[in-house]
Amino acid sequence: MKNFLMKSAIASGVVLSLATITRPATAASFAVSIENAGAQTANYSNLVNYNVDAFTGQTAGYSATGLTWQNGSTTVGNYTNTLIENADQYGGAGGTGQYFDVDSNRSGNNQTVSTLNLTTPQSYFGLWWSAGDANNVLTFLSQGKVVYSMTTADVVNYIAGLSNKSSYYGNPNSAFQNQDSGEPFAFINFYDVGGTFDQVQFSNNGGTGFESDNHTVATGYNSISGNVVIKAVPESSSVLGVFAIGFVGAASVMTRRVKKKSVLQLS
Repeated sequence: MKNFLMKSAIASGVVLSLATITRPATAASFAVSIENAGAQTANYSNLVNYNVDAFTGQTAGYSATGLTWQNGSTTVGNYTNTLIENADQYGGAGGTGQYFDVDSNRSGNNQTVSTLNLTTPQSYFGLWWSAGDANNVLTFLSQGKVVYSMTTADVVNYIAGLSNKSSYYGNPNSAFQNQDSGEPFAFINFYDVGGTFDQVQFSNNGGTGFESDNHTVATGYNSISGNVVIKAVPESSSVLGVFAIGFVGAASVMTRRVKKKSVLQLS
C-alpha cells in the first residue's frame, strides 16, 4: 500500500511538472516605465547600440507602403501603413518637425494599425507618447508571434495616481504650451527582459489617434530606468514555481499518507 501511495504521489508531481512543459508558451516578460514629466527622449546613456527615428523631413500624409527607417547606410527597419503629421498641439517632439500617427479619421484610409518591421532583433523600444488615450495599444512580436501587448490605459491609470499628475497633461512645448490639456504626454520605455522582438505594432481602434515621436530601439540596456509602471516577472521564475508546486505537492501527499498510516498502526 505504501509503495502504491508513493507512486501515486510521484505521478501527481510528474503530471504537474509535465503540465508546465506542455502548456502553451506565455508571453515574454516586459518592464514598462515612463520618464519624468516633460521628457521627450529616451535616457540614451542607459542604452546599448541605439537608434532614433524623429521623422524629421518626412512628407506629411498617409502612405500604405510606409517609410524606411534609415541611419546612414544602415536600415534599422521599415514601417507600413503610416500617417505622418506636422507638429501641432497633439504631437511633434520639441514642437517642430513631423511625428508618427495612427488615426483612421485623419488618414482617411481606415488606418487602425501600423507596423514597424525591424531588420535586427531588439530588446528595447521607447517613444514619446503624446496626446495619449486608453485606445492606444502597442504589440511586440518575434518571428510572427506576439511576445507582449499593452494598452496605454495602464499608463493613463499610473499617471492618474501620481501627486504631480497635472505636469504630464497638456503639450509641454512652447509652440503649443498646455494645449490639449485633457490628455497625457510622456516618454515610455519598454524593456524585453526575456528575449528580443523584431516587430512593433501600433494600434488605435477608437479613431482617437495614436500620436508618437522619437521612436527609439536598442539591442541592449544597462538597467530599467525611469518610473516603473509595470514590473517584469521572468518566465523562468514562473516555470520553476510550477515545478516546485508539483514536487512539493507530491511530497505533501506522501507525508500525509505516511502519517495517516502510522496513526492507524498506533490505534
